Amino acid sequence: MTESSRSATSDPFWRCAMCGTPNPSRTYLTQCLGCGGPVSAAIVTAVADREATPPRRGRWIALATAVYAVFILVILALIAWVGEDWWGVTVLLFVPRWLYLAPVAVLALASGLRRKPSHWIMQGTVGLIVAGPLMGFSFSTAQFWSPRVEGTSFRILTYNLGPGPIDSHRLIQMIERERIDLICLQENVEVNLAFKAYLDRGWHRDRSKRLASRYPIVAHLDSLEDQSTNDGWYSAQLDRVRIRTPQGLEFVIATAHLPTIRPGLNGVLNGDLTRLPLQIQWWRTQLGRVVSRMSETGNVPILIGGDFNMPSDDSSMATVRSVFRFAFEDAGRGYGYTRPSRFPWFRIDHLLASPHWTFTRCWVGNDCGSDHLPLIAEVVLPPTGQPAVPSPR
Repeated sequence: MTESSRSATSDPFWRCAMCGTPNPSRTYLTQCLGCGGPVSAAIVTAVADREATPPRRGRWIALATAVYAVFILVILALIAWVGEDWWGVTVLLFVPRWLYLAPVAVLALASGLRRKPSHWIMQGTVGLIVAGPLMGFSFSTAQFWSPRVEGTSFRILTYNLGPGPIDSHRLIQMIERERIDLICLQENVEVNLAFKAYLDRGWHRDRSKRLASRYPIVAHLDSLEDQSTNDGWYSAQLDRVRIRTPQGLEFVIATAHLPTIRPGLNGVLNGDLTRLPLQIQWWRTQLGRVVSRMSETGNVPILIGGDFNMPSDDSSMATVRSVFRFAFEDAGRGYGYTRPSRFPWFRIDHLLASPHWTFTRCWVGNDCGSDHLPLIAEVVLPPTGQPAVPSPR
């Protein structure tokens, strides 16, 4: 085979052996563009074979994209239906989920280099699934399409003050700017003297000092009994009070703090797989105690704010959603991550309400020094006190 025919089988151009002119590899070209000499039969055959054979370039990228799409769907199914029943899924719950976007970006770049833009449709779909359901993106249409909810409006804040120093001035400014009516606190509630002094002026507080209300407290309800052990198994905390507004409406507000499973997760990183399942079971037991105690209020409207130490898409938290409404899922926009405060990637702080209430807004507050971010919601209680229609998402 001549040099010109050999080039035609693989290159978009072939070079004429007589005059050296490069010619495009096309079946309709019968003469050299330079010297006008006839094209050899070998070149015509090679070009025809080349055009008849579909290019295999980039097939591995399409296959890898399909495999990754199945992987993402499996992850979603495990989180929704298995949850903490298997410790491996619990680890997935706390992994930064934006990491799942990295393979999509690599595959999209490879498709671009291989000149396969058609792959971007599937890759874009996988990216939307990751950035949407997997990362917990919420977009409530309640603020745009739902009719105005009639009733008394309140603004509630839940905040785990954490171990670090709190910027009291910034926290107080946020509470006043956002016109907060009800506050649910967890951890170190009496450490910051400036913030304590602020709450002691004009706010009604419960005996545990974890709850604060601009409305009078008419009853202190029983707290959850402490079941903490000496070997580091911490009990859930739950404090409740009954509030009465000037209009005569009464409701219960509660603050909850469930035990963390961080030691078990750290054990997995260190190769110890025995502690995490035990801590998960302990957490589920404590969650059951909290839900059972909150359900004792009967038909009285109740608001709960707290650090549940578990993302809301966990299967056990989904069970809680069948009893209570979640503020951010009902009325939030975006991701609403609250932990860690510097570079948050998951939300373990939640605001819940009985079906009597309707959440109209929910958002994350400013960083005031804790390792958590505060979560704020606006919620409406109809004058009848009857369960309201669920807000569309």
